[in-house]
Amino acid sequence: MNLSDWLHYIESLHPREIELGLDRVMEVALKLQLNLSGTRVVTVAGTNGKGSCVALLEGLLLAHGLRVGAYTSPHLRRFNERVRVEGVDASDQQLCDAFARIEATRGDTRLTYFEFGTLAALLLFKQAGLDVVILEVGLGGRLDAVNIVNCDVAVVTSIDLDHTAWLGETREQIAIEKIGIMRSGRPLVCADRDPPERLLIETKSAAVPLYLIGRDFDACAEGDDGWHWSGTTSEQGQLTLKRLENPILHRDAAAAALQALFLLGLALREEVLRETIAVIRLAGRFDSRIDHVRSRHVLFDVAHNPAAAALLASRLLNLKARKREGGRLILVLAMMADKDVVSFAQALASAVDIWYIAQVDLDRCMPAQELTTLIVESIDSARPVAFSSAAEAYLAACGEAGPDDTIVVTGSFYIVSAILGFLGI
Repeated sequence: MNLSDWLHYIESLHPREIELGLDRVMEVALKLQLNLSGTRVVTVAGTNGKGSCVALLEGLLLAHGLRVGAYTSPHLRRFNERVRVEGVDASDQQLCDAFARIEATRGDTRLTYFEFGTLAALLLFKQAGLDVVILEVGLGGRLDAVNIVNCDVAVVTSIDLDHTAWLGETREQIAIEKIGIMRSGRPLVCADRDPPERLLIETKSAAVPLYLIGRDFDACAEGDDGWHWSGTTSEQGQLTLKRLENPILHRDAAAAALQALFLLGLALREEVLRETIAVIRLAGRFDSRIDHVRSRHVLFDVAHNPAAAALLASRLLNLKARKREGGRLILVLAMMADKDVVSFAQALASAVDIWYIAQVDLDRCMPAQELTTLIVESIDSARPVAFSSAAEAYLAACGEAGPDDTIVVTGSFYIVSAILGFLGI
């Protein structure tokens, strides 16, 4: 089977898209003799900022000459993006071979799509003999498939309301799921500036060394787009890195990545850190592009919960302030039905001038007309227009936009992926 065949097959294996739990995936991992002994592991959980954290960790480790594997989800354009070895996406053949080995080993165990993909990533990482592996949690942490691996450093980037049907309806409940990736005696780095009390209690009870943003490390603004980091190293004690520049990264999550990196006990060079941070880019995260066919400025962001929308709104308002008079922000929005769409839209309302609502060809997507109605009812100034497809909404935005305007595509990975696919980029 080719990769497309395999992906369709593993989607059909389990009756549920999501079924949290470690028993199934651990059973197959043991049969495959999967272990990463001799490899340092960083596991990253959190509601928002995981992508920035993983991208920065991966880039900085590679820049120091280390052999690095990174597992992330979901993907934007190709499944291969989820598994990277030494900065390169896994090939179709590598993934197919890994899937075939898992299929030959699993017996009657019914794995979910994510569990199958996680095992494939771990297989490829083991075969590559890497120095460091970075694992991004798919959902929650405690019962997520990546948690079958014991990490050397755990990172929680933020704790906000999302996936409440699975993780709980309060930040205290969600915190328990996120910190489930921690291990006794090994550090947990937390970039949430208002950590739930349960996080503090549980880490202390489990004898987990806790590194909190604002207390043990921090990122502070320095000039327009610059910032400096201060934190703790395993050998030198306190350290400050000045003149760091990258307006794209989620700054607090990037600060957590740096703190985690120093806790691994590696020999790091300040100039390499500074130069690498400046050039890190992350597809779909405040991702600025030019549609050369239509001569339009397009900004892609996969924000899909209220906290992410608030951060996006802040960045958009800053962008608006820097533009010439008359520049508008035209939103192309699609969201999944299980999200807090009203709070998301309200968080963006102060920044958006025109709302175009798209329908994504996916069962989980909220119908465009329903989303349009909710926005009308909850935001007095909004006059959203619904479209039957992502392409129609995007083309309408291009037709409306002038040379000083920016089209913002957001609300889910799926709308960003759909428009990137439409543009062929």
